[in-house]
Amino acid sequence: MKRILIVVMVLMVSAGLFAQQAGQWTLGGRLGMAFGLNNSSDFASFMCDYIKTETGVSVSSKDKMRVNFNFAFYGNYSFGDRFAIQAELNTMIKQGYKLELSGGGGSVTADVSYTSLDIPILLKYKFINNPSFFGIEAGPHISFPLGQAELSAGGESESYDIKTVVTFGLTAGLFGGFQVGPGRLVGDLRFIMDFNDVEAEESGVKLAFMQRRALLFTLGYEISF
Repeated sequence: MKRILIVVMVLMVSAGLFAQQAGQWTLGGRLGMAFGLNNSSDFASFMCDYIKTETGVSVSSKDKMRVNFNFAFYGNYSFGDRFAIQAELNTMIKQGYKLELSGGGGSVTADVSYTSLDIPILLKYKFINNPSFFGIEAGPHISFPLGQAELSAGGESESYDIKTVVTFGLTAGLFGGFQVGPGRLVGDLRFIMDFNDVEAEESGVKLAFMQRRALLFTLGYEISF
């Protein structure tokens, strides 16, 4: 009888701990770096053709990684002690890639970039939660380009009108954190990829200048209530 009572008490305590996080809301913010692994699509071909037309020199191109800054505000809702759904407003500032153009015995590296507001909707699952936590997250995102695309090289820059209204893609990664004061210090490592290109316009011609691939690392703080 005593054993049965102990088991019942353990189950009641476990259920109480589960209920403490079920229906819980969390607000937080993060900032960090994004490492762009973007595909330049037909923008690199356009640049090579343009240089050849203007100078008569044939050049080749190579995409290289570019680092940019990003910050995010987010909120999530817990369905229990392991599952939650999270929505974010993530600003990616001057994301892009470096385009190395070589030919005629020389080379030049140009920066191609633009800023966007990303809205991912992520399903989160915690493997560890006692009270430090660690888990995985994944879900779709939509991204709204802000302003113009920029090309800069040799101290000169040029802007291009962006014609793409929104891009769609997937976000997936790992997250973790531990208790600090009333809230939690959190870290997030994720990969984002878009399904469609961001297009810009030059002389009335649309050019697919980027299809995003990026690795993001951010740190932040969150509070639950």
